[in-house]
Amino acid sequence: MGSILLTILTLVVGILLICLLDELLINPWLTSKIVGRFEKMPAFRVPEVAADSSAECVQFRTSDGLQLRGTLWNAQQADAPGLILFFPEMTGSRWLAFEYCQALIQRGYVVFSFDFRGHGDSDSQEGYSPLHWLSEFEMLDVAAALEFVESHPRLSTLPILAFGVSRGGVAALTAGGRYPRIRGVIADSAFGTLDTMRFFADRFVDLFLPRWLYRLVPEWHVRRTIRRAIAGSERQRGCRYVQLDHEVAGLEADRTLLISGAADTYITPEISAALVRLLGEHVRVWSVIGARHNQARWTEPQAYDRLILRHVAHCLGETQAADSAVPVAYPVTAAVTEPV
Repeated sequence: MGSILLTILTLVVGILLICLLDELLINPWLTSKIVGRFEKMPAFRVPEVAADSSAECVQFRTSDGLQLRGTLWNAQQADAPGLILFFPEMTGSRWLAFEYCQALIQRGYVVFSFDFRGHGDSDSQEGYSPLHWLSEFEMLDVAAALEFVESHPRLSTLPILAFGVSRGGVAALTAGGRYPRIRGVIADSAFGTLDTMRFFADRFVDLFLPRWLYRLVPEWHVRRTIRRAIAGSERQRGCRYVQLDHEVAGLEADRTLLISGAADTYITPEISAALVRLLGEHVRVWSVIGARHNQARWTEPQAYDRLILRHVAHCLGETQAADSAVPVAYPVTAAVTEPV
């Protein structure tokens, strides 16, 4: 009996020492490595779009005093069926809205886009360098844009749909969850922060740990380490990142359209699938065959335009004749990846 107790005691002490070593040495070292990877921005290929002289340029201030520049299309149209609030991708300008929303502009919708802080013609925030991860600073910009809409006599009565690409897609989903005034969402190449980092932890773990050792680490420990790395980046950069799993409760799944590229090597199909699971089985999904990151519209331009027209009409209550050429966005349970 004494030997059994000694064995148990030895095991307990050993486990405690391993936990202490992990907490004091291994985990802080690994977390610092992950922070460096987390903050490394990919080389985005963002198209340069010229300013449109037919659009109306506006400016407005955020609650923390920055001046943002925006652009309106169809602002003077008296019978506009709704307003599309477009959020450009990281390093992209407000003029990208014209490329993504051409069909909506032609249909008569008001389209409103703006340059996030530190982008285009908008003010930069002292001491803050934007990354491809959405922070609460960008959500202050979103709030200011919505306040501008509410203060505008013609725009304030229009139903709103949020439309964004990549980081802008995360902003669109977050805005749709926070603001009941937003009746629908289109998110192209959007992603959840934690799930994206979890995927890349599997891909890049060989840079930090032997693969065999990584396989022994429980899932809860991996996610805890990633969360600590995210928190460490927040402390270093003086910001707070948006976590979509805390934001999606206010979204209506059947009014949420997720578009992704089946050949996207950054926001991979696995990451897109994790976002679909987060949003629920009734979310509308279209994975575009052959499309890379943020390239769905350039890969299938006609199908893309028809699909967003139909989704916007569904969300904002506009009647629209059925079009057999419009691709169908299916709930996740259907697992369809091609337009039909």
